[in-house]
Amino acid sequence: MNAARLALLLALVALAVGCGGGDAGRGELASLSELRGGTLGVASADSVASLETRFVLLVAYELETGAESAGVTLVESPADSLPDLLLDRSIDAAVLPDRRAFELSQGGQGVFLLSHITKDLRELTGEPVLASALLTYPDVVATKPAALDELNALLAESLTYFRANRDAVIDAVAVDADERAYLRWWWDRHDVLFGDTSAAVQTELVDLWEAGRAVGDIEGYSDLASVLFDPQAQDGDDGGARATVTLGVLDDPGRRCALYAIEQAIVVSDAIDVNLTYLPATALQEAAVAKYFDVVEASPLLVPLGRAGDLPLLVLSGGLQDLDGTLLFVRSAAAQSE
Repeated sequence: MNAARLALLLALVALAVGCGGGDAGRGELASLSELRGGTLGVASADSVASLETRFVLLVAYELETGAESAGVTLVESPADSLPDLLLDRSIDAAVLPDRRAFELSQGGQGVFLLSHITKDLRELTGEPVLASALLTYPDVVATKPAALDELNALLAESLTYFRANRDAVIDAVAVDADERAYLRWWWDRHDVLFGDTSAAVQTELVDLWEAGRAVGDIEGYSDLASVLFDPQAQDGDDGGARATVTLGVLDDPGRRCALYAIEQAIVVSDAIDVNLTYLPATALQEAAVAKYFDVVEASPLLVPLGRAGDLPLLVLSGGLQDLDGTLLFVRSAAAQSE
């Protein structure tokens, strides 16, 4: 994010943040500025959703966040506990993971949707947020360059199939009517960019790193060209034999939709087999560090953090694109009298 765009954000973000939602009426807090001296609940302080929120608070209201901050104190707690902490006044606001946000956004639960954090940032910067990426390792690139290039093509083809058959794939993946409703809500607020290495993805990657540097999550980052997989620049040779590529991604119904055509052998490759594993977020981070897979979905922040800690990582492609998925809730005004 360059200086001009950051200046625009500083000047205009206060005009954009804040909107109604959740229960009808209004919230106990009318603006994010009223969080000064308060507490913000998050499921993970290290998540990209937390980063987005802390960045907005910092640049719009000069509110620093931390475990014990004079601006806004972060309270890390399991996602399922955050609504109760909000309603019993243990915290003043909460950023919730997707499924809990979906449940609370249906209304009638004593909460108010104060801010669409990602949407506000997107309107000001012109870019969505790259919340995850597919990462690989220099030694894998050296031995499987053609296989990785083929994987990107296969992933892109699987997503093309999903976008052309969205309703049918959602119906196939969802276990019941509630999950179908959730998936339709989820896909309205996210996209998956597996296999996408476009200039737009690269811009979103740098924007996220700039936000991470602004809030102090990273000190800096390498030149973009040095951390991007480029099949044309590889000297390695797969030897022409059929290869197996191991891939670890988040265990989430949205990802299962994106990869449905691969799992069902609707799209196939003549050159590679994909050994696909779904894992929870904490296990994915551990897998990335331990190099359990050839390719793993993880936070893009892991690239500069890994290089600082002697874990070289390369970005194979985009991952989750957050369009409007980071939602900040407060108690509804009606909850004061309950």
